[in-house]
Amino acid sequence: MDWIGVMKRDPVPWLLDPANPSARLLTLRHIFRRPEADLEQERQAVLAWEPIRALIKQAAPQGLWGRAENPYFGGPLGNFGTLSTLAQLGVPRFPLAEKACENLLGQGRLDDGRFAPREEGPLTWLCYTGMTLHALYHFGFGEDPRTRSSSQALAHIVLHEPHVLTCKIAGGLCLSGTLKALIGLLSAPPEERTTEETAAIATLTEQVLNYPFDFAGREQGWLQIHFPRYYESDLVELCHVLTGVASPDLPQISSMLRHLITLQTEEGRWIKSGTAPGNIQVEGGGKPSRWLTFEAIHTLMQVYGGNAYAG
Repeated sequence: MDWIGVMKRDPVPWLLDPANPSARLLTLRHIFRRPEADLEQERQAVLAWEPIRALIKQAAPQGLWGRAENPYFGGPLGNFGTLSTLAQLGVPRFPLAEKACENLLGQGRLDDGRFAPREEGPLTWLCYTGMTLHALYHFGFGEDPRTRSSSQALAHIVLHEPHVLTCKIAGGLCLSGTLKALIGLLSAPPEERTTEETAAIATLTEQVLNYPFDFAGREQGWLQIHFPRYYESDLVELCHVLTGVASPDLPQISSMLRHLITLQTEEGRWIKSGTAPGNIQVEGGGKPSRWLTFEAIHTLMQVYGGNAYAG
């Protein structure tokens, strides 16, 4: 059985609708596997998209989306949150994003390499660090020595100082933060990862896999799927990340996939059922989401194969 065998309908043509050039770009890149050289028109369409143009215009006079001295100010609407959103949307590199990345590296990075607000202490550093690494790699700052040292610092803590991985706000282990940290470490190309980074990816993957998810009870909030995301996560992101690093034959993965498949509509689409924080609100709650549907079917293609769209 290939991926279409678990679908009620093929949603790929719907994902190519230019009404959402971001979802279209992600679909062409990851499902059709178009070379980057062939996607210039789609990248420019994303930058010209009205929600992105409006977001760029919202930048403060200093050219940022928040306070220059604190890139975390404003939460999902601030400099850090906006960069994370843009990276999730696949928005290509542009001058304001470059300036915001430099601000994060200069003002949001602690002396030990972690990313967190200085004045409050690293209470939620795990998610911040993972999300920042993802954004920095996306916007072309992966070769910056500060980015590389932060990724290596995160790997070192995962392997040698696991007691630091708890979150005071979450009251201990934070699965969303752990998943964001995993995403951050996965952002580095495999050929550029150190031995410790590779080992830390395996360790974090095991932590998430071994967690006893109870989607009918304690973790029912993970079924409130949404996009873009801030420091919280959901089932779609969970499956999308794990199926890229763990065997789909594992019983934990199989259980998650069953939940994922049941969330599709009769049209083979996934509904935005949770609240998406941030300043990109082009998909209404309770309506089919092209972004979530892209992530879901890309996950199913990775697991079941049969992607006839890939060239």
